Amino acid sequence: MSTPVLDKKNVMDKAVLDTAETRAPRPRAKTAPVSATGRAGTVRRTPIMPVTTPRVSPATRWFIGAAGTLAVVFAGLLAWQYLKNPVRFPVSNVDVLGTLDYTDRAALQAKVSAFTDQGFYTLDIDALRNEVESLPWVAEARIAREWPGRVKITVEEHEPAARWNDDGLISKRLELFKPPQLATEDVRYTEWQQIFASLPELRGSAGRHSEVLDDFRRYTSALSTLDLEIQSLREDDRLSQTVQLGRNLTLRLGYEDHERRLGRFVTVFPRLAESLATDPVTFDMRYSDGFSVAGARAL
Repeated sequence: MSTPVLDKKNVMDKAVLDTAETRAPRPRAKTAPVSATGRAGTVRRTPIMPVTTPRVSPATRWFIGAAGTLAVVFAGLLAWQYLKNPVRFPVSNVDVLGTLDYTDRAALQAKVSAFTDQGFYTLDIDALRNEVESLPWVAEARIAREWPGRVKITVEEHEPAARWNDDGLISKRLELFKPPQLATEDVRYTEWQQIFASLPELRGSAGRHSEVLDDFRRYTSALSTLDLEIQSLREDDRLSQTVQLGRNLTLRLGYEDHERRLGRFVTVFPRLAESLATDPVTFDMRYSDGFSVAGARAL
């Protein structure tokens, strides 16, 4: 059997090729891109889409916004200048509603006329209301606009409930007011004193009108069962009270325990009523456990 003879040169060339293939670098497998948070992260270092540069700068946008705001303000000023023109939008009618028994109509008209020249839209309603309510007899005034040029003024006068001292009246709202008719220098003083003569007379120190009127109402309620009417209630500086009743009766209550002393009078008066003459009689209830009667001849 014959042994094959190898070509020495071929063997050497094959060895060189095997060595070259062994030392040649192999291509690497493709791996996922490395993120900022690690190999398994999901945030890419490279942007997916390109970022565009803004076409308008912030300064330009600010300028456009400011210009738009100024344009709106300017348009509003022009509209206001147009609306407040009293020639274009005058006050064409003024309606005064309510019962005016005592208010000086000429004085009321003068106060209203001072505001109507302002025009319909610019008429100062609050200032006009204050001026109308400054009139002595006005308790409350309500003012409203009615398009296109009408102004309505509703006036509510004080309802006098009692006289206060010599120059004032107390309303049913417990408000003290001093009408010009009761000023001693007014030519109508005597006439108006007679008009209000039917009102009960209350007297007291400054600032005590509300308390005295409250006492008057309570006393009136307590005396209603006796058919006695209070003509006057007077309180001096020491808060000592004297009540003048019908049938020439005077009731002295002093400066304390008014309710208890009045209750005592209500209890004893029915027993003495038939014995009293028509002459003035004074009941002094200022005793701690009794009372005295002066001027009663028939007792």
